[in-house]
Amino acid sequence: MINISGYWLRPEDAEKFNISRTQKDIVNQMLSMPSQYRYRTSGELLFELTFRENTVESAKALINSGAKFATFSKTYGNEEFWRVSPEGALELKYRASASHAIKNIFGSGSLYAFECATAIVIIFYMALLKTIGDQAFDRNYQRIILYDWHYEKLPIYTEKGNDFLPGDCLYFKNPEFDPERPQWRGENAIYLGNNQYAAHGLGILSAESIIEKLNRLRKPGAQTSAHLLTQVTRVDIPALSQMIR
Repeated sequence: MINISGYWLRPEDAEKFNISRTQKDIVNQMLSMPSQYRYRTSGELLFELTFRENTVESAKALINSGAKFATFSKTYGNEEFWRVSPEGALELKYRASASHAIKNIFGSGSLYAFECATAIVIIFYMALLKTIGDQAFDRNYQRIILYDWHYEKLPIYTEKGNDFLPGDCLYFKNPEFDPERPQWRGENAIYLGNNQYAAHGLGILSAESIIEKLNRLRKPGAQTSAHLLTQVTRVDIPALSQMIR
């Protein structure tokens, strides 16, 4: 269900929006769900639809960029834009353009390696960059640290539920992971729609295929299967739209 300033949107109302086919599909999914999506204005809703579509496209682009999966201790990046901290964080260099630095990850992926939570934040940054443009992004993000779930001025939150939409981040947990490869205790993935997920280090796969791959990375004698958690991680778009200058 979608509520805009007290008005409950009807399916026929959504047809009046000048939006893409992907965005119409997202609206129809939102309308069919029992969860309530509330906005102050129709502009906030359109901002979210654009952001979600850009998240899906950015997730696909990162998978195809050549960027590799790596643990924190083995993280690396293009030194023209990023400094690698002792902890394995990618820190935006002084006076480097944030928009150029984020775009470089997608355009020169072979120069980068990082783990899956960092990948999700990178995807969200790229989606926002595509949504608001280079100048607004650089104005709002003059300092960026890419490390696990660390982020600057991105209102990311996690809640329980199965009402996930294209552009949401979901988590596949591997409870009996191999202790010699703890990085495979689980996998963060962006839902692309139609049972397709972008999972850094694994590729674009169905839920069943991700679970199958994680099950191969369990400890010897493991009995508990990897599984998709009943939770959703997403960006609070109404809050974000108020933060952006």
